[in-house]
Amino acid sequence: MLTKNKVTDLLLLLSLFCYGLDSYSVLGIPVSWVGLVAIFTIAIMRDYKILLNFNLYFLLALFLAPSFIDLIPLGIDGFDQNLLLRLFNIASFLVVIHFAMGYFKSNSNENFLNLLQKLILIFSIYAIYVYFAQIYDLPEVIRNRSNTGLLGDSLQTTFWQYEPHRAMGSFREPVLLSSMLLPLYLLYLFSAEKFNIVTVIVTSLAIGLTRSDLVRIYCFVLLLVLIINYFKRKIIHQAIYPILLILLFSLIGIKECDLNPQSEDCITSNIKSSSIEAVIFSDIGETLAIGSDRSNVVDYFIFSFKSLSPQGITNINSGFSNYLSQEIQQEMYFTNRSLPNYLLKRFEAKNFGTGNYSLLKYSPNVQNLFVNNALALGAPFVAVLFVIFMNLWITEKKDLNFYIFLCILLFFSITPIEEFNTFSALIIGAGYNMILKDKSNG
Repeated sequence: MLTKNKVTDLLLLLSLFCYGLDSYSVLGIPVSWVGLVAIFTIAIMRDYKILLNFNLYFLLALFLAPSFIDLIPLGIDGFDQNLLLRLFNIASFLVVIHFAMGYFKSNSNENFLNLLQKLILIFSIYAIYVYFAQIYDLPEVIRNRSNTGLLGDSLQTTFWQYEPHRAMGSFREPVLLSSMLLPLYLLYLFSAEKFNIVTVIVTSLAIGLTRSDLVRIYCFVLLLVLIINYFKRKIIHQAIYPILLILLFSLIGIKECDLNPQSEDCITSNIKSSSIEAVIFSDIGETLAIGSDRSNVVDYFIFSFKSLSPQGITNINSGFSNYLSQEIQQEMYFTNRSLPNYLLKRFEAKNFGTGNYSLLKYSPNVQNLFVNNALALGAPFVAVLFVIFMNLWITEKKDLNFYIFLCILLFFSITPIEEFNTFSALIIGAGYNMILKDKSNG
């Protein structure tokens, strides 16, 4: 019998499916945005009283007050598309997490998990297909959404000249695939009583083939939690095997030109084939090391958060760019002051090899959800997080489920997706009830 909850489950999974079509757009509208709006709409339709909740508007006022104060001199012109999208993301996150906390608490969730398993398998199969399709020039759905790179919009990168090939599925970047697929997979692994073996193998392979540093480090953390739990309780949790599979598959390093030297990418780039390195370990050290991109974000966070002053939800990237380009701006000034006049005119935009001058034009992203929101919303945001964490710590039993749920929160905190959205709200709300409150898997 088709009940109201079953219809809601189906609509939620269809919305997640749309969210997973990240590299495609229709009439200029990204399909992933449609999925996010659909989740928000379902939450409102199921519980319109959420809009009457005082706490919702209190948090919105607390978080967004600095941004609105900055907009007063600009008037209506300050409400551009960038700002409106970020306002929607914050508001819809609060609405959906309120909905999810109640919805998944009142359901058995068995039907949702069955649908989730099928969705995970579909995305994983397609990711593996695209992995080989890009190597062998096989057909795939045309990617018609431009990539959102560190330095503005650009074409999507599907070929790595000097690095092993990476799975990206229906996403613009491999790390975005893992940022969506891994949380769904964890929700399944720590909620389902019995695994579908095909889903476990295929999904672990798909996530591993992204070769994401984020996935490797995060899986190491999960593995450590599961090992500690084993020594405490002498019970091996069944999720440890999929986690190990992800780490194992992430070592697969196949270069496109090794398998298919005649591919269009290899011919265009004049890359010669070499011996196939099916499994490589040379990049493990780079994964564990903190690169300049990560260290720059940490340095900027420490530098900016000293004042505890919120910067506003649209100013973080420009502030990050100014922070990184301080020395370059000084260098450019002194260099140009010492050059002949004709050289100033002819080569005024030339990079003299002493810095990344593109920072003067493009604003790099901090690519960290916690840093982005902590700097944008300021001390009130950090205080609310601290209160939530302390409430969880005091009220919840410190078992495996508790630490796994904290790990899921950690994943969303360090994900390169910089903003809260309805996807993260849905997974956090579902995880709270299906993992933390379900003690049977502990």
